[in-house]
Amino acid sequence: MAGKLNFRERWVLVTGASSGLGEEMANQLAAEYGANLILVARRADRLSDLAAKLESAHGVHCKVIAADLSRHGDVQRVFHEATAEHEIHGVILNAGITHFGKHQDLSWERFETLLQTNLVGVVWLVNNFLPYFAGKGIDGAIMLVSSMAGMMPVPYQAAYAGSKAFLTNFGQSLSEELRGEAVSITVFSPGGIATPMAHNSDLRYFENTMFLQDVASCAAQGLAAMAARRRLYVPGKFNRLQLFSSRFVPRAFSAALTGATYRKALRAAGH
Repeated sequence: MAGKLNFRERWVLVTGASSGLGEEMANQLAAEYGANLILVARRADRLSDLAAKLESAHGVHCKVIAADLSRHGDVQRVFHEATAEHEIHGVILNAGITHFGKHQDLSWERFETLLQTNLVGVVWLVNNFLPYFAGKGIDGAIMLVSSMAGMMPVPYQAAYAGSKAFLTNFGQSLSEELRGEAVSITVFSPGGIATPMAHNSDLRYFENTMFLQDVASCAAQGLAAMAARRRLYVPGKFNRLQLFSSRFVPRAFSAALTGATYRKALRAAGH
């Protein structure tokens, strides 16, 4: 496999770039890596504001693609628009949605939207960017933003945890298939992150606790892992300790402990 990646003056695509982890990764890619950016999310106004800020502050170039990645037509359009004018060297597939609450309260329509966003659109983009990289001989990388929820049972986020478990195993399996090739897959699996989404949801119960990592350090560790071509990376010492400890307890106990904690959060939110 090729060495450490260099994104300076090269184009990197980031989905879910209008807020949270995606926005912070875009900020750091421009400021620390000198990358040009293709910013993808549903909110065109937020993307345009971010693009203008990054271009002014860091002298990079940005392209904005407003798209709903739960819609297959939009997913296809993102790929074709992104690759039509620029040579892409990095792809960060960060867009995702969750449901926090009882699984039976998740409508089928919302469940399908979750699957399309977290899984189907991601796999379609991977399936198209891999031959794109190979055909152009690009020394590139794809990051799949998964979650620690994909490594252990998470009651009250059952569908989300299941989708992230797929991504985790899909990405690690694909990494081995790509051994020795110029393109690498990094599965990035953070725990909870202090973002506006967490603040504006029932997950705000965990604000100002060790369970939510600050977004800047999380993004920095993810980008470093991608540049170093790490196959799987969990950011944060507390998260890694949690994951290591989970190996020594029954999964039923882990599920019960998480379930009890999340029930408190749901009760605090009035559910």
